[in-house]
Amino acid sequence: MTTIAVMQPTFLPWIGYFDLIDRVDRFVYLDTVEFSKQSWQQRNRIKTANGPMWLSLPVQASKTEHTTVADATVGPVDAVRKWRATLAQAYAKAAAVELELGWIDTWLADLEPGRSLAATNIDFIERACERLGIDTPRVRASALGDADDRIERLVALCRELDADTYLSPPGAANYLRDGVAAFRAAGVALMFQAYEHPTYPQGHGAFQSHASVIDLLLNTGSAAGSILRSGRRAAIPASAFLATLTDDDDGG
Repeated sequence: MTTIAVMQPTFLPWIGYFDLIDRVDRFVYLDTVEFSKQSWQQRNRIKTANGPMWLSLPVQASKTEHTTVADATVGPVDAVRKWRATLAQAYAKAAAVELELGWIDTWLADLEPGRSLAATNIDFIERACERLGIDTPRVRASALGDADDRIERLVALCRELDADTYLSPPGAANYLRDGVAAFRAAGVALMFQAYEHPTYPQGHGAFQSHASVIDLLLNTGSAAGSILRSGRRAAIPASAFLATLTDDDDGG
């Protein structure tokens, strides 16, 4: 049995993104999708003394043509590099700040204007996977075959990677409702990720979930991987998962 998952390379992802990578046999970065301004592709949150704070990466994309996340490029980074001071202040009392802030600082220093957004996000994800002990083989969709239709693209990736199971994040449920038959015809079992966000020691008052993985790493360091995996629940077959949704529910 070979299971794959496919996700856009988002910016400083939350911990459920890394759970998805960790629980499959192969993971595909969907770097062929269109760039969407002010989406998770270019921004995410950390926790500060004043509550959640957005970190947004300047991105340059064509205003007249559809631009993929691979073709979109990083804009001026002078302000972004000042995040180091922001992170140092927000996590000054975090248990693992001395252990983890260094590699994040290095990643920030390596940011380059004009570099592909996909490459920039993937670079961070790869470094975070190393810190979390995640060794799932990973590949970019642009290095594989592609299709115009979203469902057919996923089915084609399953075929190319000899996968008999596709694990989807819950947020994709809305458009996958109409794709169940296509997966079945291809002999691929469609499953949905089940993840219960764990709590962990965190500064600045009551626990807040769904921050960037940076929050978990700076607060828990070497324990981050095991904490991340503690939220894992058994994957849910598509028939059971989709039956629980209303017509307006996106599964998120």
